[in-house]
Amino acid sequence: MATANAFIQLKSKDGLDESLLSEEAGHRGDDFPSEESQSLHTPNDEGIFQISRKIEMGEMAGLFFNQWGIIIFYSALILYLVGDSLIYSTLVARSLAQYFANLTPASWGFGLFLGIFFCFSLPLCYFDFQKTKLLQITTLAIRNISLYTMIILAAIKVVKGGRQDSDVPSFSLSALPNLFGGAVYSFMCHHSLPGIVTPMRNKSHLQRIVATSYGSVIVVYILLFISCGFAFGVTVKDPLTFNFPADQYGLVGSLLFLFPVFTLSSTFPMLSITLRNNIDTLIQFVSDKGSQKGASLPPPETSRLRRTILTLLAVGPPTLMSYIAKHANISVDSLVGFTGAFAGCAVMLIIPAAFVYCSRRAFTKAWNSKKGSRMSQPTNFHHSPFAGQGWVIAVLAWALLSLIFNTYEKWTKLPTA
Repeated sequence: MATANAFIQLKSKDGLDESLLSEEAGHRGDDFPSEESQSLHTPNDEGIFQISRKIEMGEMAGLFFNQWGIIIFYSALILYLVGDSLIYSTLVARSLAQYFANLTPASWGFGLFLGIFFCFSLPLCYFDFQKTKLLQITTLAIRNISLYTMIILAAIKVVKGGRQDSDVPSFSLSALPNLFGGAVYSFMCHHSLPGIVTPMRNKSHLQRIVATSYGSVIVVYILLFISCGFAFGVTVKDPLTFNFPADQYGLVGSLLFLFPVFTLSSTFPMLSITLRNNIDTLIQFVSDKGSQKGASLPPPETSRLRRTILTLLAVGPPTLMSYIAKHANISVDSLVGFTGAFAGCAVMLIIPAAFVYCSRRAFTKAWNSKKGSRMSQPTNFHHSPFAGQGWVIAVLAWALLSLIFNTYEKWTKLPTA
């Protein structure tokens, strides 16, 4: 993000029209005022690395990738979002069907609640959400309360009933693809970072804040894994909230059972809107054949018919695939593992590494063109301890090995004739 800001600022001095730059959502991003923003206009070249403009991943793709790179970027992002929508739909419908199992026959309960969820979500996905701060805070609070509640209940179960993990294998190579996919979903927030980081006024401790956030997440996941692993062993249910039924845990169990319904239903429309906008942007770009390399992505058209069709494309296929996956007895864990292992791997590892490499190369070229090769480049003071080119290569190598291993594991599990 810092290099993209520096690149735009450097090119703007050469007369680049910043209005040509667009976001993933297909419109210009907002500029956030900050204490540091004035340094962008000072003679100090170090100031151009200030993160004062929100530059989404789609905008970075338009800045640094060629035509095929933009197409691959949006294709991977769309596949990842489709997988997300599929998992959300499945979890909500499964939770409702299980909770109301006494009221609906098991054979068509899932399909009924999936249809209700589709009809409820579709109108919301047609519009655009602008003010989501309260919704995000509420969802965050519910998620954290639910996670800590499950950890406490599982720990109490272990204390009262003893450990139940005697049959759990210490290591299973075949489970690695699903573990990798789950890890991708657990820790991937790259697409949200521009909107989180840019409004911060004081970014001097940015690395410490990010490291603390990731460290806290790791601690919570380890506690959840250990407590539930000891409490339920090999009998643990998927999803995890199903291990706390209402007949044993009362109202708390009911709320935990409906936890996916509350949180995922609130974020599903925003996810589908993002998917719709990305589909629209990709269609526009392909139809225009990316006529100008490095130029911005065309702003999506907003006609009612076009938006209706795109909304149906964003919500319909994931819902249909959720129904098919249920009747094919594909678990949520497998859906998470498959989506995260492929599309998630591209969004989490390959695309960010490509951004780093291409942005550095583009900035160096622009700097040499503006200042001349004899003048040394300013230092990006936001760079991480892993800023060397070797780390970029290492990330790409790890992504390649992960894709090869995951593909092999999925292939060997395919049914034979």
